[in-house]
Amino acid sequence: MDHRPESSSQAKLKVKVLYYPFMGTDIDTERLILLARLCYSPMDTDQLESVLTGDKPSKEEVGRFIRGLIKSGHLGVLEHWYTTFAVEGYSRISSQQNDRHRLMKVFKEPGVMYFNEPVQASADVSQLQQSQRYVKEDNFRYVTPPSFRKHPEFLQRYVKLQEEVLDMQRQGLSLGIPAEDVRFALTNATETRFVITTNARQLRHMFNLRCCQRAQWEIRQMFNMLLEEYKKIAPNIFYNAGPSCEDLGYCPEGKMSCGRAPTIEELKRAYKERKKQT
Repeated sequence: MDHRPESSSQAKLKVKVLYYPFMGTDIDTERLILLARLCYSPMDTDQLESVLTGDKPSKEEVGRFIRGLIKSGHLGVLEHWYTTFAVEGYSRISSQQNDRHRLMKVFKEPGVMYFNEPVQASADVSQLQQSQRYVKEDNFRYVTPPSFRKHPEFLQRYVKLQEEVLDMQRQGLSLGIPAEDVRFALTNATETRFVITTNARQLRHMFNLRCCQRAQWEIRQMFNMLLEEYKKIAPNIFYNAGPSCEDLGYCPEGKMSCGRAPTIEELKRAYKERKKQT
């Protein structure tokens, strides 16, 4: 058998934005953020409606207003802009990282509990994922790390393993073994599909973490693809969105920084030095 990585069993990553405010209408999706004017002026409900459907302001004015909010750190308004996207051709091993944005994490010690910051995980991130319990994996596709291609013999062994697992899936199902049990033989490379709904503020934070050079390659690839799509849909809402270094201007990774941007500690030292000189 010719164990080539170009076989039809190879999963291909695909992302698709399924929903965002005013999708399919002639209303600019970014005008939703203009509702934040309520915070700065005594607008009534009719005036708020006209902000969305009226002739003014222009697209340029909307952009300036949104970018101004982002620059000033008034990001709460972005929580009103909800969106849904779908992904396929993604491995089960990488999909587990999504839960870190969906659930509040708790670290326990005797008599002490530590919670992560709310921005790290939010109830405003909901995920639907294809179940291996109910969907039979008798024709699954799988993800191959690019690094394997530098080692042909190892790659061939990897492809053969996936073929053996596929054979086990088909054999187990033909024997009447429940799909929820046969799936125990699947590897983490098996393709999964999922849908995520979240808001623009949380999505920007996900881009901060997942577009980073230190993020795992598959996760980074997926979020870079999503970022490209969302910048087409809402260029001002996702103004400066991307890895922390591009969005925030510094790297929060500390000693693990890739070196592209100064860390918080480096900025502190620079500030102290400048303060001494003045």
